[in-house]
Amino acid sequence: LMIVAAGVAEAQVCAAVPPVNACAGAARVTMALAGDVLVHQALAWRGYARGFSSLWGAAEPYLRAADLAVVNLEGPVAAGFARGGRRLADPGPVFDDAVYTDYPAFNYHPVLIDALRAAGVDVVTTANNHSLDRGAAGLDATLAALEAGGLQHVGAVQGGEGRWQPLRLRSAAGPLSLIACTFSTNGIADPRGQVPRCYDDRAGLLALLRAEAAAGAGVLVLPHWGQEYRLEPDAAQQRLARELVAAGAMAVIGTHPHVPQPWEMLAGATGAVPVIYSTGNFIAAQPPLERATAPLVWLELCAGAAGPLVGAAGYVPMQMEFDGADPSLVIGGQDARFQAGRALLARLIPGRELGCAAAPA
Repeated sequence: LMIVAAGVAEAQVCAAVPPVNACAGAARVTMALAGDVLVHQALAWRGYARGFSSLWGAAEPYLRAADLAVVNLEGPVAAGFARGGRRLADPGPVFDDAVYTDYPAFNYHPVLIDALRAAGVDVVTTANNHSLDRGAAGLDATLAALEAGGLQHVGAVQGGEGRWQPLRLRSAAGPLSLIACTFSTNGIADPRGQVPRCYDDRAGLLALLRAEAAAGAGVLVLPHWGQEYRLEPDAAQQRLARELVAAGAMAVIGTHPHVPQPWEMLAGATGAVPVIYSTGNFIAAQPPLERATAPLVWLELCAGAAGPLVGAAGYVPMQMEFDGADPSLVIGGQDARFQAGRALLARLIPGRELGCAAAPA
């Protein structure tokens, strides 16, 4: 069990976070959740040469302030694996377009793991449509690299393990359980059943969720789902969200569309359950406004009458800024593009912007 330790910034990130449920007791556990880590070529050049903090440094104070910070690791971290799973000499932390590549088959050098940890990330999800971009052996290498780098992960499993493996945590709000799954692996075969599937194995997903909830855990489900570049959830997302809430989810927080999607508060057995259909991108070289704009989700978890629940939920607007081949993440600002992105988020997620003037101390 990983222990989520409440830190000095456990109370509030900027101002009062909009409420979701009434809490029993004063204990709070804060979570920061961002979307897809997509290291396209322009980002890889900068990250390997100047450090990945030069890309996402604006978000680091929020990630570090949270008791638990989670992002989606979109692609393998498999040293020496080329496309198709071929083994080559490792070129080191460079974008060589042979071992370390971008779309359509990603692979990143393990320095990315160290950079995520240094940024304040505690957990990455590994169930997505790029999980098998270096095949089953590359996925095994990725999970081994995460273990060696001390970065917790949830979703994909080593070959030979059971497909559905939650990440169980202890916290001041009570036991937590994270479950991750994906809609697809882009048609790449999964011969050892390493990547849990949200829709194809719905029965397995719901059975695990029910078991974790029955054991008293607050369960966060992290599905990789939906349609790319669509600002609204599709019918399949909405159906599955309702099944997850009925099975006992405390929150549902999705990735994959590469744009933000609305939030919905569904009635669960013990209170309101936030369904965040898409967090959009964390970092990516996708300049269109809707793909460059994303919420940094901030949750306050607390103890409820029947176990952990979400006491409050809000977001901080983020945007990738592109200056030639030198992109980076920004939070705050008065320029027209950032304000247009902020207005987009306000339309999709009304009333939950935290309105931070500065990062948390």
